Formats: sequence, structure tokens, C-alpha cells
Amino acid sequence: MKSRKWLYTVLACVVIAGIAAGFLIGVNRGAPAVDVAAYAAEAPAPAPGKALAVLPDRTEGVPGMSLVAETAALALYYHPETTEIAVRDKPSGRIWYSNPADRAEDAIASPFEKEALSSQLTVTFRDSIGTLETYPNYTWSVTNGNFQAESIENGIRVTYTLGDVSLGIDALPKYITPERLQEKVLSKLDATLAKYVQARYYPMKDNPAVLERLDEQIKKELVLKKMLGAFEQAGYAADDLAIDNASGGGEAASADSKPRFTIPIEYRLDENSLMVSVPLGQVTESETYRLRSLELLRYFGAAGTKEQGYMLVPDGSGSLIMLNNGKVKEEQYVQRIYGTDPNHNSESRGQVAEPARMPVFGMKSGDGAWLAIIEEGDAVASVSADISGKQSSYNHVFSSFAVRGEDMLELYTGSTVQEIQLLSDKMYDGHLSVRYSFLSGGDATYSGMARLYQQRLVKENKLTPLAESDSLPFYLDMLGSVDKQRSFLGVPYHAVVSMTTFDQAGEIAGKLMKDGVSNLRMRYLGWFGKGVHHKPPVNAKTDGAVGSASELKELAAELQAAGGGLYPDVAFQHVYRDDGSFTPASDAARFVTRETAELHPYDRNMNRMDSYYGTYYLMSPAKLPHYVSRFADSYGRYGIASLSLRDLGDVLSSDYRVQRVVFRETAKLIAQDQLERLREASPDLMVSGGNAYSWPYAKHLIDVPAASSKFGLTDAEVPFYQMVIHGYIDYAAGAFNIGNEQNPRKQLLRSLEMGSAPRYLWSYEQSSELKYTRFDEMYAADYRDWYEEAVALYNELNEVLAPVRTERMVEHTQHADGVVEVKYESGMSILINYTDKPASVRGITVEPQSYAVGGDRA
Repeated sequence: MKSRKWLYTVLACVVIAGIAAGFLIGVNRGAPAVDVAAYAAEAPAPAPGKALAVLPDRTEGVPGMSLVAETAALALYYHPETTEIAVRDKPSGRIWYSNPADRAEDAIASPFEKEALSSQLTVTFRDSIGTLETYPNYTWSVTNGNFQAESIENGIRVTYTLGDVSLGIDALPKYITPERLQEKVLSKLDATLAKYVQARYYPMKDNPAVLERLDEQIKKELVLKKMLGAFEQAGYAADDLAIDNASGGGEAASADSKPRFTIPIEYRLDENSLMVSVPLGQVTESETYRLRSLELLRYFGAAGTKEQGYMLVPDGSGSLIMLNNGKVKEEQYVQRIYGTDPNHNSESRGQVAEPARMPVFGMKSGDGAWLAIIEEGDAVASVSADISGKQSSYNHVFSSFAVRGEDMLELYTGSTVQEIQLLSDKMYDGHLSVRYSFLSGGDATYSGMARLYQQRLVKENKLTPLAESDSLPFYLDMLGSVDKQRSFLGVPYHAVVSMTTFDQAGEIAGKLMKDGVSNLRMRYLGWFGKGVHHKPPVNAKTDGAVGSASELKELAAELQAAGGGLYPDVAFQHVYRDDGSFTPASDAARFVTRETAELHPYDRNMNRMDSYYGTYYLMSPAKLPHYVSRFADSYGRYGIASLSLRDLGDVLSSDYRVQRVVFRETAKLIAQDQLERLREASPDLMVSGGNAYSWPYAKHLIDVPAASSKFGLTDAEVPFYQMVIHGYIDYAAGAFNIGNEQNPRKQLLRSLEMGSAPRYLWSYEQSSELKYTRFDEMYAADYRDWYEEAVALYNELNEVLAPVRTERMVEHTQHADGVVEVKYESGMSILINYTDKPASVRGITVEPQSYAVGGDRA
């Protein structure tokens, strides 16, 4: 009987253990991941090259260069010794050089900087212990003749081998018999040199009949030089080396023990543009040296000290750096396209800045200008710019690309902390591609650059004109449910409380409509999943604290009938709640250090992450399609054709899980695919942030940049972003009532300059309900405090901007400090005076802190 009980006990334990194991396996497996390779940009096979062909040139040409490609608008020239290129813009006759033509006379540049001035490519890399080095291609390839040029369709390909291609110590046999050493080397040298060589080889312990190379002695620079010279003098050839390595068991001679990289650059003419690309799939690197980043055409179109104009950088709405502005003590401008990658383990941030949401940069020099659009690799790209008078006499702006992820690993030894920079094992192997286009005359301005970029997007069907409407949108973020800590019998817990129910939101909407705000676009924050920081988006069930599903649908129908819309908000990439539908170990992204990407919001006072404001995980881009699909299926039952996306057009993160690396460029393609999936389900999408890749899918953009970061090197901020999208997408900046600027007049003037609709964040309940919560930055949300001001501001903006809502913003001019003008394609213009004194432009006086509407539609 006892044995039977024992057997039952064992069987029960086995069953329980099996159930537990199955549960753990199921939980740790997480959501299904997509095949990342299917989303990666498919790299085409390299176009076959042929012997470099020189075309007949019917113009005066470019001294020292040969014509290698030509279109009706452009001519491409190549220098066979320096590998620099030049582009002639035929309509203007202006020649743009990849490297300054007079760089040899630069009195400021150091010898190293002059090598950079002559380079078309610069790589940074790390060795096996993390040491960072930089190789300009002029120094490490061109001067040694280690490059090859060949013709391709409409252009030229130059393949560089950067690094020391000599064999070094490996040019000497690792193992050799005494007889071979005597016959092939010692017998052909004088006695002194022969003795020197013989002393650097010593019999092996386990095989005295074979001599081994004494590497510790020979690798010293002077010794190696003398040994190589001796073997060369003796006539020791590559065939001899191969025989000795093979018979002695030594490894074949190789240069892989030193940094060595093979990188092709392709230049093609595409109608009126120069396409510059690097097919990373064709790049090779030494085994123990890993590429970190690549700078492309640092000095293309560089402007000297006598040139007048500016550089355009994508900081926020757009910034200008005046040529030769004299700010030689300021740091150079550097910004990552689409913001920094949040997938890193540093808890502090170096700076607070407006994101660079457009993959563009450019320069105006004299009566000419050029604009660069990063078309491939933009999500791993950065834009840098600097002025003359610092390292050289040239103003320059260029792009660079981070081809590997990088993070910091801290090693603790007692009280000592050692920081090691780690690079991801895998390198991004897609294409990098930059399009350079050229402007002249009246088009050679930042306004002309914006039109050029806009035309390119329209041609690619990434921007479509807005439908006509009688009124400007009024954007209203309605704060619904939030989680708030409460206690029961002294035990704390998180409760879901309502700041605005669906019925209360309808009450506010009705009041606004009664006061003339018909085009109301309400974004509803906190409507499902336990508040604003909702559960993983798999079940779109409404929070009972704010109302029922029928009340949500009723609110949506009411707004749509009045000419507006309801946009329930959802976040996909920040996961604030760890429940059964999300497993951090499997579904969250990983740092380069292989840790799970667990993060916290930043404390603005300390500029560091603070767990007080909550904890969230970064969703792995590979898991994003699963959650988007689950949410779309669940959300579809409401029949609401509109949706707000909190982070799909704003956050772009990588994932360095060892078996499934997702670079930011691939993450961008995954995000675009999900934007398309959601647009099919809900055609009326509102996208927050508005990175350029999200534009083709958005009907409304919010949180668009309305200013720059005001970096020390920059001189002016311009509405470049707005000039590109106006007339194609409705948009608004941040909410007026929680922004840094709280002067209603300045908010009005800024909106007029930006062509932007007004936006507020409101709640029905008093803002004090948010005190001591993670949402205390919304301290000014009570709608009663803002209602009258908002309606008055909207009515004034609507009167001016509604007539030009569907028009392109064709020109922006800065007449004086604080006095600007915006022109639309119909001829209407708005003069804006931010100063405290009257301003006069073309005989029109604009009062202080005011504006004047003029032009054909005034």
C-alpha cells in the first residue's frame, strides 16, 4: 500500500512538473517573430563593371579630370589619380567638387586634416579590445594606389582597399628547416646580415629539425624592417613562402592581422541628380577589426572663407548655419536622423534636443545650392556640419552611417569600474544611398530646397494633396483613464481612474461645435488597457472607468457627423505593463550587451532616467507585426475608421538579440509595413512625431517640430519641415497649454508662420487629480482654464489659414531679426513681426507682436 502511495506521489509530481515546464516554455517563447530577413532591404547584385571609359567632352571640361557620365542636366567628371569627382550643373554652369579644388593652399588645415580634405570616404573601426581608429581613404588607399575604378551604367564605381596591404611579419616563414633557410636566404647574404637573420629563428622544442620564427623580437618595427629587407635581398619569393608555410605547418601569409577594408563607392547620374551609394553587402573587413561607421563625401560642395550663404541641417523644423559665422569655439553640429536610438543601456542623455525628423541636408553658396536626400540607410545615418576657421578653411555638411550597434559594458574589479565600448557582431549589409540635387538662381534657397524635396516625394507618391475643407482642424488631446496609486487597508495598489469619460468628452465637443469649432480632431488618450500606460495592445476593450464600447462608438459618430473625428490612441513600441501577452525575455529588444531593453522616462531636472515615472520595455521590431495584427483585429469591431498612433512614427529602435539582429533601417521598414497595415484597417491615421517615413500613411501629424534645438553653431530656425508637407498633410505641434511657451500671442504668431493648426491637452476633471502620479507633467489639463482662450485663438487662426490649408507654402523669408514672411502658391502672404517695435516691409507696417495678411488673396 505504501509503495502504491509512493508511486502516485511520484506520478503527481511528474505531471505537475510537466505542466509547470510547459507553462514556462510557453511564457518564455513569447509572441511569434517575423522573418527579419524578409523586411531587410534586398540588396541587388552589383552591376557588372567594365574598363573605365572616358567620354568626349564638348565643354571646357574640368582641369585634370575626365568626363565619365552625362545626362541632359549634369556631367560627371573623375580624377584618375586622386579619385575625386566633380559634377557640372549644365543649366547654371556651376561645378560642384567632391573635394575642395584649392585644398593644398589651406593655411589652417594640419597635415592630417589635409588628408581628410582629399578623402571621399572615412571609416572608423575598433580592434578586438575596443580601441577606436579612423582611416581616411586618401591616406590609406589613394596614396598607395590601392583602388580600382570601373565604368557602370550612367556612372563610375571606385573600389578602395583601406589599410596596410603588406604582409608584414607574415612575409617571413613561420616555420622553416635549417637547410631551406641556408639555401634560400643565408647563403645569399653577407656574414653579418646572415648571422642577424639566423638569430631570429630558433629550433622548436618538440622538433629541433624545424626552426620557428621568434615573433616577439621580429615584430619590433626596426627589426622587422631589417628582416624583410634581408629576405628581399636574398630573392626570397612568394612561391618560397608558400612552400615553407605548407611544409612547416605554418599558416598561409595573410594581411588580415592588420586593419584592412574593401569598400566600393558608386556614382551615378539620374536625370538631374547625382546618386552616391555604398553597397555594404560588398564590403569586406579584417577578421579582428570591425567597422563602426562610415563618413561619405565629407567635403562635397564645401564653401571657402569668401563664400556667402548657409548650410541647411534637419534640426527640428530646420536650421541654418551661416557660412563663416565665426563661431569657432562652438562644437560641430551632429544629429542622428530620426532621433537617437533608445536601445542603449546608458541611463543619462547627453543633450535635450529636437529630433531630426527629415533625412536631408544642403548648402547654399553664392548663387548656387545643392540638397542631399538620404534615400537608403537614413535610419542609421547622422548629419554633421562645421564652419571654416576651426580645422580647415571650408564650411562643410555631410552624412555618416553607423553600420554597427554600439553600447557600453561596465566591468567591476573591486572598487574600479572599467568601461568597454562594444560593437555588435553583425554589420548592417544593406545599401547606403544619398541623392544630391542642384539649384541655381532664385531657386538656390532653403525654400527652393524644400520645393525640390517635396517634388521628389510627390513623384514617388509619398505625398498626396489634401481634400478641400472649409475650416482648419482643431486638435484636442483628451485625457481619459490613468493609473493612480491608492491603498486599501494600508496596502498600496494601482487603480484606474477617469480624467474624462466618453460622455464628458462628448459634452466638451458639443460645446466647441456650438462655438464654431466644427473640424474637431479629438485624440483620446487612455481608453483601453488600464490607462494611458496601457497593457500590450492585443485586446482593445474599453476601460470601464471611462465608458462602454457603445459610448465610444457614439462619441466617434458624433464627431464625424460634425466634420471632425475621434482618434483613440495606441502605443506599440513602449510596453509599460508586463502581463501574459508580453514576455520581456522574448518580446523585448536587447542591448548590444544582450541585456533586456528595460528603460524609464527621463527626469528633466537630472537628465537621467528615473523609475519613479514608471518602467517600460522596448518592443522588439520583430514582434511588432504580431501585436499590430492582434490590435487591428480587436479594434475593428468598433467600426471606427480613425486611429492615433503614439509611437510608430516617432520611435525607431534596434534589437541586438544574437540570433535576430534588427538594425534601425530594418526596423524602419517593419514600421512602414505596420503603418500600411493599420491604414488599410483605419484609413484616417493620426501620427505623433512625424518622422519622414510616416508621411505617406498619415492624414494628420501632431507633435511636429515647431522650432530647432538652438545649437550654438546654428544661426536661424526655419519652417523647412512645414514647407515640405503643407497642403499635403494636416498638422499641429505640441499642445499649447503644456508647452514651454505660454504667451498666447506668440503661440498665435508661431502658428501663422508654421501654417500649423492649434492643439490642446484637456481633461474634464481638475488637474489636481494628477498630483503625485506619473502624469504630473499634465498639470494644466483642466479644460475650463483654457476654453475661452482656445476658441478665440482658433477662430483667428482659422480665418487666416483655412483659405490656404490645401496650398503649398512656397517661400519663407527672413526680412530682419524677428520679422518673417510666408508666401503661398495662390499669392497670399503673411508678414509676422515678433519684435516689440513696428516693422515695415515693402511699405507695409506691421505692429509689434502682430501680423499682416497681404498678396493676391488678402
